[in-house]
Amino acid sequence: MMSIKEILSPNWAESLHTGKVCFGLDTASTEGKKSNPSSLTATEYWDRIYWQRLVVRWKTGQYAVTLGILELVIGAVPREQRGVLVVDISSEKFLARQLAKDLSGLIRVVGFSGQQKVTYSGEQSDAKTAMGSAYCYALEDGLIAMPPGKWLETDHRLVTRNGARFEADVDAQGNHADTFDSGKLSYWGHIGTGLESCSPSSWRHKNRQGNARKNANRASGPRRWGGIRTRRF
Repeated sequence: MMSIKEILSPNWAESLHTGKVCFGLDTASTEGKKSNPSSLTATEYWDRIYWQRLVVRWKTGQYAVTLGILELVIGAVPREQRGVLVVDISSEKFLARQLAKDLSGLIRVVGFSGQQKVTYSGEQSDAKTAMGSAYCYALEDGLIAMPPGKWLETDHRLVTRNGARFEADVDAQGNHADTFDSGKLSYWGHIGTGLESCSPSSWRHKNRQGNARKNANRASGPRRWGGIRTRRF
């Protein structure tokens, strides 16, 4: 069996300059009875461009493999350049909390909930649609530089627009625009300001009167979040 280091070299970070690097993780799921891969994107903001320095996807049923990949990739980035790791918590809160615990010595893990309602460009929308729009606009405006690779282009092109919403077909290998999702999550790590901490201590807990209260790390009032104003995260 090949080790993670044999598949993914830690030397990938030699392509970095001195900009902040944020990571986006789209975790594996199942669509149409097909298992989708996980995908990780590392994006560096440098010279007013968001450079996707590394995009990788993999299939595994073992948490230890995913953790090992994250430790190798994130650990290769100088500590002063590490931003955040953004994980979609719409259906993966438990995984995000476990990653926050295991990666606490490397990076801050934050969650993105795509189901919340926000106002984007003057219209009501769910956060997932708004984030997809922001990512696509940045790509169209040349603000995001993707690495060359037909597989990466093909995976992004699985995404289609159905009205305002983004949808993606599953290809024969089970890919489901996973790199599109990890790319937009890593981009949101740079431009977002209302992301939810995934630290176990930051989730809802009880005060002395037994009433649920929110940790101060969670936004409770209006926040400017990229081009989005949202009431709560």
